Amino acid sequence: MKHVRTALVTLGSTALVVAGLSVPTTSVSAKPPPPATVVTDWAALALSTVYPARSVPDGALYLGFTSLAVYDAVHTARHGTPRRGRASVHAAAAVAAHDVLEAYFPAAEPTLDSALAADLAAVRDGPGKTRGIRIGGTAAAEMIASRVGDGRNDPAVVYPKAPAVGIWRPTPPNNAPMALPWFGHVKPLLLDWPTEIKTDGTDPLTSAAYAADYDEVRTTGAATGATRTEAETLTAKFYNANANLQVQAALLALLETKPLGVVRTARLFALINAGVADALITTWRLKLDSGFWRPLTAIHEADQDGNAATTADPTWTPLIDTLGGMPAGSPPYPEWPSGHASVINAFTEAVTLVTGTTSTDLTVFSSVTSSTKHYRDLRVLSQDAFLARIWLGIHFRDAMEDARYIGRQAVRLGDSRLP
Repeated sequence: MKHVRTALVTLGSTALVVAGLSVPTTSVSAKPPPPATVVTDWAALALSTVYPARSVPDGALYLGFTSLAVYDAVHTARHGTPRRGRASVHAAAAVAAHDVLEAYFPAAEPTLDSALAADLAAVRDGPGKTRGIRIGGTAAAEMIASRVGDGRNDPAVVYPKAPAVGIWRPTPPNNAPMALPWFGHVKPLLLDWPTEIKTDGTDPLTSAAYAADYDEVRTTGAATGATRTEAETLTAKFYNANANLQVQAALLALLETKPLGVVRTARLFALINAGVADALITTWRLKLDSGFWRPLTAIHEADQDGNAATTADPTWTPLIDTLGGMPAGSPPYPEWPSGHASVINAFTEAVTLVTGTTSTDLTVFSSVTSSTKHYRDLRVLSQDAFLARIWLGIHFRDAMEDARYIGRQAVRLGDSRLP
């Protein structure tokens, strides 16, 4: 349980709308809802508490803390107290989620307190409720204590590289410095260290592989004159949003109609959120250490890359520069590997491992296009998101492939460390 007591999650009984998808209300006066509802309700409340208060990467940390604490509490309440009598799983999950979220987001206290009060009112008074409350509080306290001094917001970690051929630098139109340079030095949730997952690194600038990736993004990711189809442009726009929020909101809606058991649901969200956080920590460490340039800079300065197969175009603009959404313009951090692909593939791998199949029934909503995409196979979702980042003109294929591996591997390792 060492790794489990490093992160936590669960949800209360307020009605929410997350990314256009509703989560049902639990009646305080009615009999308790199905056991797994407390987990999905608090998962939804965690999303609406964390975003938009935090960016996608560091917000993933707090979702991971919450989900792991919830799973710890649920697992202990269900399996860990036989000699002391039954414990309320519902109370344990609600208290764990509430306490973690309130510790990190004190401004949300009124909403969180109201949700907790409603959940606890739905649990019959007695020793089981008392044990559940104690278990949830302990799980939250241990999670919070385990994250003290974990490297978050460390001002000593800065982007170290000076502008050079192949090296990232603040990119037009925003020209912002690297966001969250400290993130890759944060203690992971289920991984042992930020560099545990190994990749083959970036392709050399003089290689044929780099030239092929260069030509792909130059021709398909341009704002004007691109070879993209209209459908591909729409897909690019669709995924220019908070990917973590998109896919988890879709999952919450699916679980409303096709619920899992409470322990399985808690483990699913723990695996998703810990996996996403660890994949992003890994990704950010590689971004900081490699400092690989964005396509915009690469295409403008291709006459300096030493590759005869690439041709500079100082007028080239990526599609993302012409769009609304998140982010607007090339993201303010190195290109390789892709944070977006890390998120998407940690999510799809976690769902696949817990359910035992890539088959699904997910309807994903985009706040950018105000439209939905329906998926019957998680592999199709992964591929759409993969290509979208190339079509936006912000990633080379190599960054997407390596991040896909990072996301999946983070979850596989996490799965081996969760009970």
